[in-house]
Amino acid sequence: MDPTAALIAGLAAGLAIAMQVGAISLLLVETAVAGGVRIGVAAGLGVATVDLLFAAAAAVAGGTAGVMLSEHETEIRLVAAAALAAIAVHGLAALRRRRAERAEASAGAGGASTGADRAAASAHYVRFFALTSVNPLTIASFAAVATSLPLGNPAAATAFAAGVGGASAGWHVLLTVAAGRAGRWITPRIQRALAVAGRVGVLAIAAHLALGA
Repeated sequence: MDPTAALIAGLAAGLAIAMQVGAISLLLVETAVAGGVRIGVAAGLGVATVDLLFAAAAAVAGGTAGVMLSEHETEIRLVAAAALAAIAVHGLAALRRRRAERAEASAGAGGASTGADRAAASAHYVRFFALTSVNPLTIASFAAVATSLPLGNPAAATAFAAGVGGASAGWHVLLTVAAGRAGRWITPRIQRALAVAGRVGVLAIAAHLALGA
């Protein structure tokens, strides 16, 4: 496959996988609504970075990755379910603490707010990088796509990974900017309800994965 075709395939695969409504998408929307555009975009780029790295790994490994992952589909689903359940339970337990932290941040807004915003954005980038990394379904999805494509050479593999990363970054930035702007019009009570609903949704996805394993 030539690099241009591989790039287009990567863009299509990255967009198709990123646009799926899943646990990470729910958490991203809630984070952007509660934290604003800057924090939401940082979180979305954390997800896109992992998509890029996983796509690169899948492209390099090729069919080998696909065979290995398909042989352990049940284990992958169970690990993903456990990881998502842990994320959801931890998030529910931390909601009260986060509410207090937001109140302190609002009370202390002033000259140091820019530095605090940068620190919060960096922390959310790292958080969502980690959350996406522990979900084995992400690399399994890209491995399935890469296995079906005759990438064949380093240039095509690089183009495929770049396409995935670009599409993922574009979608997640669009999603979090929209959610962050919408958050300006949402009351704290509704934000809290969205946070709880998002984590319950993640628990439901975890249960679905476990039952389907």
